[in-house]
Amino acid sequence: MKMRTLFTLLAVVLVGAPAAATAQGYSFYGPPAPSDFSTDMGNLEIAEDTDGDTAGVPGLGIFARKPFKFTFSVRQGYDSNVFTTRTDPTESWYTNWAAGILYEFGGPRLKLRSSLGGGLTYYYTRPGDPVDFNGNFSLGATYLATPRLTLSIDTTTAYLSQPDISILGTTDRVDGDYLYSSTTVSAAYAWTEKFSTVAAYTFGTVYYLENNLNDTQGYITQTASISGRWLILPKTTGVLEYRVNPITYYKADLDSLGQFFLVGVDQIFNPRMRWSGRVGAEMRFNNNPVDGQSTYFGPYFESNFSWQFGRASNLAWTARYGTLPSGLTNVTQSQTLSNGLVATHQFTRRLSGNLGVNWNLNYYDQPDVIPDFYENIFQVSAGLNFAVNRFISLSAGYQYTIDVAPDAPEREYNRSVAFAGANFAF
Repeated sequence: MKMRTLFTLLAVVLVGAPAAATAQGYSFYGPPAPSDFSTDMGNLEIAEDTDGDTAGVPGLGIFARKPFKFTFSVRQGYDSNVFTTRTDPTESWYTNWAAGILYEFGGPRLKLRSSLGGGLTYYYTRPGDPVDFNGNFSLGATYLATPRLTLSIDTTTAYLSQPDISILGTTDRVDGDYLYSSTTVSAAYAWTEKFSTVAAYTFGTVYYLENNLNDTQGYITQTASISGRWLILPKTTGVLEYRVNPITYYKADLDSLGQFFLVGVDQIFNPRMRWSGRVGAEMRFNNNPVDGQSTYFGPYFESNFSWQFGRASNLAWTARYGTLPSGLTNVTQSQTLSNGLVATHQFTRRLSGNLGVNWNLNYYDQPDVIPDFYENIFQVSAGLNFAVNRFISLSAGYQYTIDVAPDAPEREYNRSVAFAGANFAF
């Protein structure tokens, strides 16, 4: 077997495979709310070098001229509904400071990317505690242990104060500070030129600092998966996959055990465009009955598409349908259809922009606890970044969120957040 063929196959396996965390409902679709700007290093845009190099621009490769990038940002903004309430919303101006460090390393066998950041937001007229803190640590590494075996790890831990509907399985409204964490380890082994297997394990948690809230909604989730992959065509891989996903709550009697039986395709259209999809069935055994039954059985699908349509321009679309922790007291789960679209574009050498659209359609049905109802959560965000020079850039952004639930009007709200600020990178 040719070593180059094995390397190609392993690249198809790893790049085309969706993160195992998708099974439990974790998927980053876009940037955090501007009022909680913090820590996602991919959003701290760095000016292009004046000589045309792209060293330091996130997402353009791991071989930057310097392995460390330091960033600092300050933003002034306005929030129209700081408590995400339906009536009598509280508005406030705010100031946000954030700093971070990004490290990247690459070699023939090991590729590593890590970031650490934190932020502070001060609300001038918010009643009670006027300060929000947040922080984030992420690490991603891929190691070619042998010509046949590739190991990888992807971990993210974030301390957040604001809701981010793009992180599935977390709150969609202001419920106090919370900790989100997800870690996936995986091993891909190429048995032949056309057949390989991937085993993965994901551990995640959502922990709310307010004890009463954590007692009813905080949980730990784990996902173990095994998949067989057949290289049907040079750029097309067929997949059979099995996942098991226990969800354990810290205090609430809402534990469940899910199983997924899936078929799918990983497709590389060209070096800049990729798509992966899974479709199948989800079976979940719940401690508390859903729809009057302790066993839920329904369809499941997920889709991940990415396209780099320019030197520094990207488009990503992610969709998923399946169950998620409900985020409601005494309610085991929601059946959720989620869609997320994120686009970034380099208009000129100095001017870039981003656009994000998220839509979550949730269905809740827990007899003797709540009446069944549907809930739509829409979010649109847009931003511009202007590079003054290779160290300084100016940015502005806007985000609008609306919750529409005709059968549960008490949950409805809308919120606008706008900001402008400066970013420093060196």
